[in-house]
Amino acid sequence: MKVDMHMHTYFSDGTMSPEEIVQKAKMREVGILAITDHNKLESWEELQKAAAKEGIIPIRGVEINAAYKDKVLHLLAYGFEDHTKLFELIDLADREMQRMSDDLIVNLSKIDERVSLEDFNAYEYDRRKGGWKGLHYLLERGLTTKLFEGFRFYREYGCDFPEYHFPAIEELCKNIKEAGGYSVLAHPMSYFKELNEEELIVVLEDLRSKGLTGIECYYPTHSEKMTQTCVDFCKKYNMLITTGSDEHGEFGKEAKTLDQTIGCMNIHRDMINIEPLLK
Repeated sequence: MKVDMHMHTYFSDGTMSPEEIVQKAKMREVGILAITDHNKLESWEELQKAAAKEGIIPIRGVEINAAYKDKVLHLLAYGFEDHTKLFELIDLADREMQRMSDDLIVNLSKIDERVSLEDFNAYEYDRRKGGWKGLHYLLERGLTTKLFEGFRFYREYGCDFPEYHFPAIEELCKNIKEAGGYSVLAHPMSYFKELNEEELIVVLEDLRSKGLTGIECYYPTHSEKMTQTCVDFCKKYNMLITTGSDEHGEFGKEAKTLDQTIGCMNIHRDMINIEPLLK
């Protein structure tokens, strides 16, 4: 039974519905899956219904922007129940993401008459195209020629992730635990690829001290060394070992050079440690 615990629907920046995710998972022989939309929880009810029809085991999940030192990491939460404070933190992360785009448009409007905050607030886009509202707006107003070109504007105009007030990772881990869930570091190679093994372990130890309970060890862009270091670390402390494709549908295909289709990691249940989520 293949497992995939990291994918996105059109409720965040993917292009598929939860039902379409389940159908693709079935086709790809994935029997356990989690949808982890960015700072969004709306897909869970639809996922449960669709998965039940196909005999697939669903795990409740979400991917949250989390502040850690001078970085913004992606924290995967799994198996949590409804929890007011946790949901407030997820909403805060979502609002900060939206504020990034609002601030960018304000900054751009000072030098380019094609955009304004009023126009941006009234603008709507087809969520089935995936991605962010800000990226589509820049494209449709002629500031970019390709959707992913818009990302550079956020960096160039001081609206990048570290400039915003995302919830602290320790506060998120605490509330995920209180909600009965588990906190898992998503794709560590995205932030720590320049560290050697010893340096990485120091960081992982620090994150564990802040409440981290697992690592997404198996991920398409991970080196063998990164994967093995993370697996060994998790085994040492009996932490969750997870896997994910980070499927975004058609939106993801525009930016990703590797195959990140549901089930692409070909990881089975007995190769990882997710048993606490299946009880």
